[in-house]
Amino acid sequence: MRDILKPGVILMAYALIAGSALAFVNVRTAPRIDENRQIAENEARAEVLPEMAGGYDFMDEGAGFSYWIGYRDAGKREIGGYIFIAQGSGYSSTIESMVGVDPSGTILAVKVLSQQETPGLGARVQEIRRGETEPWFTRQFRGKTSRDDFAVIQDGGDIDAITGATISSRTVTDSINRGLKKLMERVGGRS
Repeated sequence: MRDILKPGVILMAYALIAGSALAFVNVRTAPRIDENRQIAENEARAEVLPEMAGGYDFMDEGAGFSYWIGYRDAGKREIGGYIFIAQGSGYSSTIESMVGVDPSGTILAVKVLSQQETPGLGARVQEIRRGETEPWFTRQFRGKTSRDDFAVIQDGGDIDAITGATISSRTVTDSINRGLKKLMERVGGRS
């Protein structure tokens, strides 16, 4: 009987030690990870909606959709635009993009924040072509408005999908389209 219990007790000891080590590492690194994520989000906000002297106010209306308002002046009297995060399920991960929009509802810039798509295929949503300074795929959204019902070419739209990564392309396109429409429902005539 003792011989039967011995491997189980040893396995339980290893599991306890490994679990404790993982918990310790998580507790020690979580604040640093959150801090780095916040820095990356701040840089992305400044990239998709630049030159906001009054900063950005986070708006969470509790309806599952939140956004930021960017102010051109330090007194926060002149709205310079809005920012929202678009999310969708891609081929192998959730793709998260930050979108900057001017007060009239026109997309100014899109930045992919996170994705774990297949390297060489879906991960190309962030690809910068040789000789260019920004990702070609996300540049296609610039100038689109909530009145445009944009989609990838395969679905009858005008967004050129990434070859071999239609699901990832469709995910980014559809999430931005939905997010822009939600934003404009919320802010309507605030500009």
